[in-house]
Amino acid sequence: ISPSYGVKSMPAVVNHEERRQQIARIAADLISSVGLDAMTMREIAAAAGFSTTIVTHYFANKRELMLYTYRASVEHAQARVDAVIARDACDLPASIEALLPFDESSLKDWKVFLAFWQIAQVDPDFAAEQRAQAANADSILRRVLMARAAAGRGLNEADVDATSRRLLVFIVGLAVQAVFDTVGWSPQAQRAFLKSELRLLAGAE
Repeated sequence: ISPSYGVKSMPAVVNHEERRQQIARIAADLISSVGLDAMTMREIAAAAGFSTTIVTHYFANKRELMLYTYRASVEHAQARVDAVIARDACDLPASIEALLPFDESSLKDWKVFLAFWQIAQVDPDFAAEQRAQAANADSILRRVLMARAAAGRGLNEADVDATSRRLLVFIVGLAVQAVFDTVGWSPQAQRAFLKSELRLLAGAE
């Protein structure tokens, strides 16, 4: 068989969404370890082994990348909750645990959330995104609470809206404490505190 001289090899096919997700994961790692201010497009490119040009091909600027990274972290939390609800639509404690910084992955997500809040204080578009995601978290809690009410598990339907708002505030407060004090608010400490508070907030065990 004669060699095929002059035939160029085909370029590797790049999945653009996978590449964007890869860059976002690196951005989340940098936010978690060095903070938002120290995270630059150049740092992300270096961590990924890319040129800065490749990173800016997928994200025009740091603002765009930050928004994508934030939404990716929200999707991680959503997936954890969805998995719980698929097993038991009434499992309020496990649903809340899925939203808390219980492991390295969810702790990283919360560090991204906190960094995003810094931008949302001064950027109306980011503030609107933050409100939308808070509303989504509230919707998740209401869905579980409604399922519990329908099953006669310690809550009336009339109390669902107020209870979901109280639980959302509780989750945010506990998560912030756990981000800044991972020893004092270990997963075991969070779970114990959650169990005691749920008896007061939602009549749940």
